[in-house]
Amino acid sequence: MLATSGPVPDGPGWTFEFTWDGVRSLVDVGPGTVRLTGCGRGGIATRYPELDIIPALTKRRDMLLDGKIVALDAYGRPSFSRLQHRMNLQRPPATLLHQVPVAYYVFDLLRLDGRSTLGLPYRQRRELLEELDLTGGPVVLPPHFPDTDGHAVLDTAAQYGLHGVVAKHADSTYQPGRRSRSWVQTALRRTQEVVIGGWVPGRRGPADTLGSLLVGVPTEEGLRYAGQVGTGFTDAVRRELRDRLIGLQQRASPFVDRVPDQAARRAHWVAAELLGEVSYRQWTPHGRLAHPTWRRLRHRKHPAAVQGPVVVGASAAPARETVDEQQRAAVEEALRQARAEVQSLRVQIAPHFLYNALTTIASLVRSDPLRARELLIEFAGFTRYSFRSTGFTTLADELDNIDRYLALEQARLGERLRVTRRIVPDVLPVVLPLLALQLVVENAVRHGIEDEPDGGTVSISAVDAGGDCVITVTDDGPGRAPPAGLDDVDARLHAAFGVGYGLLADATEGAGTTVTLRVPDTTARS
Repeated sequence: MLATSGPVPDGPGWTFEFTWDGVRSLVDVGPGTVRLTGCGRGGIATRYPELDIIPALTKRRDMLLDGKIVALDAYGRPSFSRLQHRMNLQRPPATLLHQVPVAYYVFDLLRLDGRSTLGLPYRQRRELLEELDLTGGPVVLPPHFPDTDGHAVLDTAAQYGLHGVVAKHADSTYQPGRRSRSWVQTALRRTQEVVIGGWVPGRRGPADTLGSLLVGVPTEEGLRYAGQVGTGFTDAVRRELRDRLIGLQQRASPFVDRVPDQAARRAHWVAAELLGEVSYRQWTPHGRLAHPTWRRLRHRKHPAAVQGPVVVGASAAPARETVDEQQRAAVEEALRQARAEVQSLRVQIAPHFLYNALTTIASLVRSDPLRARELLIEFAGFTRYSFRSTGFTTLADELDNIDRYLALEQARLGERLRVTRRIVPDVLPVVLPLLALQLVVENAVRHGIEDEPDGGTVSISAVDAGGDCVITVTDDGPGRAPPAGLDDVDARLHAAFGVGYGLLADATEGAGTTVTLRVPDTTARS
């Protein structure tokens, strides 16, 4: 089933999801088998062997899933350019599997235990999908936001560098192969001022017809190439631009860096004097505009006034850099791995919590708008902290963020969630991995308190213990075995501080669960 393009729909009955840039794929799971089918392609399972674990996650039940194969960049954003390194390799080498890991973002269920779910309404298919509890390893169940202001979800997508939102009507059935108005996709388009540095003739029509523009943004070193714009022109605009550019022609490229050969071979270079505006989806890691569309000329403004954004992974300097490339590549790879490690924890926290928090806030917008506003402030603080780029934090900052999390959960659970804290002030500056304690507290709420009719108490303590800091999170719930996600926290503590540090979980049936973290009592890392 395909979505139509359009503005964010208003009115009741709509559920919103973020757009995840990746390869759409159906996953057909049988007893011990998995088959991936891309849109318009045959089986593609050999390209993504890390997804072989899906039958184990589904407990070997028969099902057909719809979703996208996604690769994340170092900042946790879906990156189609990274995914392209994997798309055309039937059997990728182990080094590439390590460098470009993928995940399956599942958002629909089309068959379960031999029975078609196509005729069920979307909200029921989504409920069944959540009950399957597939998340783990390379499978992600991304958040969805029912009966929420879609424009707020779109604003959140823009804040975190996502491409847009998809609205799905709660009562819609799944219609294979059809493009339906029951699903509406709204893409984010940003604008950027650019300087025209050349133009390329069209491949059809007269040889002097303008086909596309070569544009750039000024930097301290000169005009940096930002991409080729070939859409958004009317015939009249093409003629106007060509007439203006003919008078600015020059022999040499005005760009300080290299323009791709395919464009450069046919380019007519011009003096960098004309300023325009384009819309685009995002900046690529190489500092290029993705899917740019021409909007208009900007008159009476000097090109020097153009401001280019800071582009992650791009360099504003030309190719004459003298930095040792091998050293830089090693540093960038280490940085990517560290940030990917943090992102693995974020993926486990965000979907469940984001859904609950925004649903709670949405329910208060009309009945108690002041309270809804307070919770939105808490939510914004939580997300800003959780998506920080650094891999480490202090206990004080982690506890502040946990307070935001607990405030949002208490708004949802009310008096069923009770919290006690006993923190020795001397250990507040202690360093620990970002979100490590947050995940432990979320586990206590989700698995120890949430499903209990009378709720329960989560207790957090942190004390100095002979040169170490010992942090304990206890719940008085049913005493279930801790989920596998806490193994990630243990591994991160080992990697950061050595084998003497880590996480210990102790669950006693009927009496609750206690999780203890031990980290060195240090306030700085060398």
